[in-house]
Amino acid sequence: MVQPIESKAKDARRRRTGFMARLRADTRGNVLMIVAAAILPVLCLIGSGIDLSRAYAAQARMQVACDAAALAGRRAMSAGVVDTAVTEEAAKFFNFNFPQGTFKTAAFTLNTRAKGTEGKDKTTVLVSAETTIPTTIMQVFGFENLPLAVTCNARQDFVNTDIMLVLDVTGSMAQDLGGTTKIVALQNAVMALYKELAPVQAQLEAAKLQLRYGIVPYSSNVNVGKVVRAINSTYIASDNWDYQSRVGRYSHTATGKTKAQCDTLGGSWTRTGGKNSTTGDCVTINDTSAGGTFTWVYQKANHDLSTYVTGASTPVPTRDPGTTANSTWAGCIEERKTLSTITTSTDYSIPSGAYDLNIDMVPTNDKDTKWKPFWPEVSYNRTAGSTTATSGEYMATRGGSAAYVACPTEVKRLKKWTEADLETYVKSLKTIGGTYHDIGMLWGGRMLSRTGVFSADNPETYESMPVSRFLIFLTDDGIAPNSDSYSAYGIETLDQRVTGSSSASGQTARHEQRFKMICNAIKRQNVSIWVISFHASLDPSAALKECATSPTQVSRSSNQAELIAKFVEIGKNIGSLRLTQ
Repeated sequence: MVQPIESKAKDARRRRTGFMARLRADTRGNVLMIVAAAILPVLCLIGSGIDLSRAYAAQARMQVACDAAALAGRRAMSAGVVDTAVTEEAAKFFNFNFPQGTFKTAAFTLNTRAKGTEGKDKTTVLVSAETTIPTTIMQVFGFENLPLAVTCNARQDFVNTDIMLVLDVTGSMAQDLGGTTKIVALQNAVMALYKELAPVQAQLEAAKLQLRYGIVPYSSNVNVGKVVRAINSTYIASDNWDYQSRVGRYSHTATGKTKAQCDTLGGSWTRTGGKNSTTGDCVTINDTSAGGTFTWVYQKANHDLSTYVTGASTPVPTRDPGTTANSTWAGCIEERKTLSTITTSTDYSIPSGAYDLNIDMVPTNDKDTKWKPFWPEVSYNRTAGSTTATSGEYMATRGGSAAYVACPTEVKRLKKWTEADLETYVKSLKTIGGTYHDIGMLWGGRMLSRTGVFSADNPETYESMPVSRFLIFLTDDGIAPNSDSYSAYGIETLDQRVTGSSSASGQTARHEQRFKMICNAIKRQNVSIWVISFHASLDPSAALKECATSPTQVSRSSNQAELIAKFVEIGKNIGSLRLTQ
């Protein structure tokens, strides 16, 4: 009997169902299937780890080769041109550290060029290379090789290097610190900097480039007048200018005058006779000598500068009658027009009316834009805030202390130095005066300005190569102005150019704010500022820290050894060849 089709189908389903049930129930051999299913992803993970490890090792070695090639290429670079000598030198170092075929990598071509669009960055060599490394296990999964690429830059910052040294030579620099006076330690540190950079200087000069130094010794003034006048004699005032001084007058006494009559004569009236007397002595002071008694009136006075400004020996116009006294201009200056409204709340932008803080402004025919000679021999202090007085204090010898009147050693414009010449100059530095950081930094920046009075000293390029600029500022203490001193801002209690009043209150803070403003102006001109505080225990002030280009460029040295080490470190940084990527 033939079994119905429907029945056959049911039997087939029973057989299949029975097989699957038996298979599920029988666990023998299942592990083999699980392992077979898992072995491929495990093999993929292990293979990728092995191949990636090889790739990372190759990449690291290739990067070392690239760095060496960039440094070698930059060292061989001359006049900012990547020529055959540069490419060959770079290739030699790259191939030594990573020969073709290392780790079975594919052949590659080293690309050596100047950095930037069309190679415009002539201070930096860029090296790059690309290749591939074959895989081993990952080939099974279709990944036959992995890409490798390296890029590195090497820059040499000492191409055409200008260094401005702004050096504190105030009275406190004569103090001993660690067995050596501070000024001697400073002198030795400057020479250590020079010696550190001497090989760089030789390299540059061999390539027809240059390394120059400028020097600004400062205290309460700077000796820049004759240097400026040598550029253009009209930049320093040479006509008649006002000084806090004294003028000779004659005293005339008229008796029997009423107060009203004396007032009409412009005199000073003193009652004579009894308390009810209406008459007295009337004393008038004028230029009429007949019948008069000579006297000095201490006040602002106008003096002729035409001879004094030339450096010739000049009769002192305030000398006592019948005496002979001459003076010769040493070269220090009084600053040009400023604003007394600058306070700690003033932002760092230089106000348009503060001509003194403008390091780029060139003097014009306007007297306010010019500097005037510093003239201690005609300068007298008097009661703070007074217009006139019958007595005063001679500033040239006040108190027998140089702290009140100071004119440091003359500044030096940027130039190439021999070791002997530089040593002779730094050993001539004398300690004198109080601490006005703003006047030192002001003239350090002014002498680096590319558009100011010293623009001829500061080209953007020399022999078609850029010029890097650095300013090293050294001081042994915080800013310490004295309102009774005769400084680059006159006698502050009388001239009131900084404080705006006869009070010394806030004077230090105002000078410090000016210092910050000047630092900011200099840094905006792409000048790198280093700041060193030379003090046994006092860390750099907030203003000094802020002035430096970066936190790593401000420090304290507590003795001569540390100071010399710091100057050497700065020299290494300025003259170093280093990787930038």
